[in-house]
Amino acid sequence: MMKQSSISKHRILAIGLGSIALLLLVASTLWAEEEEARKPLGFFDVWQLPRVWIGAIFCLIGLALLIKTRISRNLRLLFLVVIFFTFSVLAILPLGKFAWGMGLHPSPMCSITKPFLFVNAGRSIPIIFFAILASIAILSIIGNKLFCGWVCPVGAAQEITHRIRLPEKFEINLPFRITNTIRAIIFVAFVPLVFWTGKELYEYFNPFEFLHWGFQLYVTIVFAVTLIAALLIFRPFCYLICPIGLFSWLLEHLSLAKVKVDKDTPVRNAISASTTATVLPSNRFWMKKHRVPIATLAVVVWRYAPKAL
Repeated sequence: MMKQSSISKHRILAIGLGSIALLLLVASTLWAEEEEARKPLGFFDVWQLPRVWIGAIFCLIGLALLIKTRISRNLRLLFLVVIFFTFSVLAILPLGKFAWGMGLHPSPMCSITKPFLFVNAGRSIPIIFFAILASIAILSIIGNKLFCGWVCPVGAAQEITHRIRLPEKFEINLPFRITNTIRAIIFVAFVPLVFWTGKELYEYFNPFEFLHWGFQLYVTIVFAVTLIAALLIFRPFCYLICPIGLFSWLLEHLSLAKVKVDKDTPVRNAISASTTATVLPSNRFWMKKHRVPIATLAVVVWRYAPKAL
């Protein structure tokens, strides 16, 4: 049984690493070719952008660490800081074409919401939106929560903020069925409102806008509210609002590798393993009941491993 499970792990690892390596090879080769004149980006031109293949590298590292169960609490915090800096700050540094390629236009959230606005306006949807969404989909199928946990700067900012421990009475633990229902209702309301009013519901609360560093008052307030909420709730924007979170949740049912809480593992053994991973709010009740620190009791569950079936 253990031998078969080990083979399954190596099989999934090979598929994941091979897929990302192929993406990186194609992207880096094409990116190295200088264009004589700026022209609209094609589908695979978008995948040449540093934000895409660097994101793939981060996911590759995250997947490898999860497989080896070598993510300590401090290492996770370090990665969160690096993720935020890489995907939100590098774009404004004087790094020429590289900085342009790290830009957050469109943001992950816009890649799923803006196409509806284009359709409503009777315009064709720019290919960049499909390409960005496809890259997120591929990473989410290789491993659930890979993009959200290892690339998204807004998610990283919330998780960093959540590390600031408040008294337990202030913590809000919402079951995933509630947060996911709210997230789905918002998206279901968003679609008809676009075609009815021409307005985008998500534009009223989009913390990604702050990462363009324009420091407009309204978007600054939205980002601040997001971080304040993150003191009380684990990744509140991700689980309550973000359409990309909803999109990746749908795809995680197809994921080759999954991270889940293993409730059958003895608590003391799980703690001594010192493995960490992002866990769903619905698992926090069980962890709290057994006095297990949040995001410390998690293992990689392989889709093809007999134990996971």
